[in-house]
Order: sequence, then C-alpha cells, then structure tokens
Amino acid sequence: MSLPRDREPIGLVLRHEYGRLVAALMREFGAHRLAIVEDAISQAMLEGTTAWRTRGVPPNARAWLHRAARHRVLDELRRRRRDEDLERVPEPSAEADSNVPLADDVHDDELRALFAVADPSIPLASQLAFALRALCGFSTREIATRLVTSEENVQKRYERARERLREVDLRRVPDADEWSARTEVVLRMIYVLFTEGYFASSGDRAMRLDLCTEALRLVGLVVDHPRARSSSALALLALLLLHHARRDARIDADGEPVAIEEQDRRRYHRRELALALDVLRTATRDGLSSKYHLEAVIAAEHAFAPSFEETRWGTIVTLYDRLHRLEPSPLHELHAAIALSYAEGPREGLTRLATCSPPTWLRESHLWLATHADMQRRLGDLDEARALYDRAIALAPTHEQRMLRKRRASLG
Repeated sequence: MSLPRDREPIGLVLRHEYGRLVAALMREFGAHRLAIVEDAISQAMLEGTTAWRTRGVPPNARAWLHRAARHRVLDELRRRRRDEDLERVPEPSAEADSNVPLADDVHDDELRALFAVADPSIPLASQLAFALRALCGFSTREIATRLVTSEENVQKRYERARERLREVDLRRVPDADEWSARTEVVLRMIYVLFTEGYFASSGDRAMRLDLCTEALRLVGLVVDHPRARSSSALALLALLLLHHARRDARIDADGEPVAIEEQDRRRYHRRELALALDVLRTATRDGLSSKYHLEAVIAAEHAFAPSFEETRWGTIVTLYDRLHRLEPSPLHELHAAIALSYAEGPREGLTRLATCSPPTWLRESHLWLATHADMQRRLGDLDEARALYDRAIALAPTHEQRMLRKRRASLG
C-alpha cells in the first residue's frame, strides 16, 4: 500500500520528481541552460524541504517544485539580461502542473529527454552518465559504482554530454532512421536505472523500489510508442516484470536481503509473472535476438522453478554461455560458473572460474570473493571459506555485508 502524498518521505518525493523537473525545464528553456535549470531545481528543493518538514508534502509536489524552480530560472535569465524571448512564456499559475502532453508524438518529458540524450553525437558512456545524473537523480558515486568506473570519469562524461547537448534541440522528434539506434540506447539507460533499484549499489537498503517503478514506467512508454516499440523493448519489459514480481521474497521483514535459495516462492506475485510471460512470448516470436531476450529467459527459469533445487541449472548455464557470446562480459562468465556449480557441483564451478581472466575490478570485488567463498563452503573447506567471506565483507555494501556475515556465522 502506498503512503498518501503528504506522508511520503520528503527525500523520496524529491528524488522521484527530480528527473521530471529537469526534463520539463530543459524542454522549455533549452539544454544550453541546463546549469541554470539544475541550480534552480536545487534551490526549489531546498526551499521545499524546509517548508514541508513542518507542513507536510503538498498533494501536488511536482507542481509546487516546478513553479518554484521555473520562477528561479526566469529570475536568473532576467538577471543576465537574456529575456528577449521570454515574453511569450506565460507565468505559471497557482494550479500549474508540469505533467502536460507534449507536441508531436512523444508525450512524456523524460522520454523525450532520454531520446535527446541518445543523440549519436554524444558518446554512449556520456549518454549514460548524463541520463543517470540529470534525469534519474543519481549521485556521481552511485553512477561510478553502477558503471564500474571512477567518480572523476563520471564527472567528465557528464560534462561532455552537457556540452554536446547545448546544440541539441529537445523539441525535435528523431527521424525515422534514427529510432532504432536511439531506442537501444534508451533501453540501456532504463535497464541501468532498474538495476540500481533492484540491486542497490550503495546505502542501507537492499532495494529501492521507487527506481524500479520509474524504470517500469519508462519502458512502458517506450513499448507503447509506435516508433520506439521493438522486440528488444518488449524483452526488457518482460525482464523487468519478472524481476519485480519477486520483490517481496527478496527482502525479509527487516528489509534484509534474502538469498535466492532461501526465498519463499509463495511471495512471488503470480499475476505479474503471468503478465511477464505473455510479454516474453510476444518478444521471442522471432527468436532470442538481444541480451534482454536471453536475460529475460534466464529470469523466467528462476521465477517459474518450483524450488531452488528443481531449477534447470544446466539450461541456465547454456543461456549464460549464449549471452556471453552475444555480449562478452566477465559477469556473464561468473554467473555461468555459479549456475554450473549447482548443475554439476561446486568443484566444477571453481574449475570454470579458474579458466576465467576477470578484470581487476571484478577479481577484487566482494561478488567474486563471495562466490568463491560459497563454493569452498559447499566443498567443506571452511577455513578457506571464512577467509574469503572476511575479504568479501570488507568490500561489500552495507546491506550485503549483513547477509555475508550470516553465511560466515553459519560455518561455526
């Protein structure tokens, strides 16, 4: 059950509305004024935080923030004597709401902004950094963690995208031959957004459902758009639905993460799984053509398995191998080895890991160390497992540390 708007945590409201405000004001005032827009929104949010702590969050927080931020943008533009074309912009009324239909055939500010950021002139890494920070409200640190890079690189990529966007017209609808390429970039942005919500890389919470819900909303807009709809978009929608349907089983009553082998499958949302399966069937009519198709099928294997032990692990190994051939990634190799350890045994899983050549960031990560610790535990080498768990705990996010500590404690 969702909280009434006036009882929602202020931080959640601000985070949820940030990207929409940036997108709406960028469309109105132009991407070349993004720095002014961001400053205005920050000031409006500070003002809102102060006011709402005593009076509560208003019923239409977005309209309140949009009105306050827009006034600040106008004030700054007037201060800079750049008001030559502002006479045509009406002053916002007390009832103004930024959630209005747009011209042409893209009817959402954020979706329009995502497609604008996907301009071919902007490098992919910069597209992702800009979308996650400006449109999704991620911190530089969160982006660096999710994209496996440094905060300095994220900042450089963001600034590069912002500079390129100065020459991009956010009101222009992409040409027919641009839709396919831009859609693929937008799907990747949405996938990263959902992943950060479902597997939070920082903070005390194992999941951030507001990000998951926002990603589902955005991919739904892509699927519903006649030019952007594709089998890849449908496959991504199915993938996100399959994961999201398991959300209640992934955390316990205290908000602690629950390993998949311990999840109560009765808590999976069966209606959502059925919807996801229908979408997946539509997406795969012409085969498994993208990473989203393959990942969705893997997610379906987990979601519909009667139990952890009855999961078709051999099938999952084959799917991860196919995924790695389509889009090589050391993470795909790691997951294939984990699946193999359940299909044939932990020794076979360790043997496969020994043949991998992971990059330094993965070899020195808590994920790599915890995987080895788990396989050593299952082999009975408890001393080695303890040592590996200790190293993994020191590197893991807070919420994952707690789960790893429980596993280590179970060794006695």
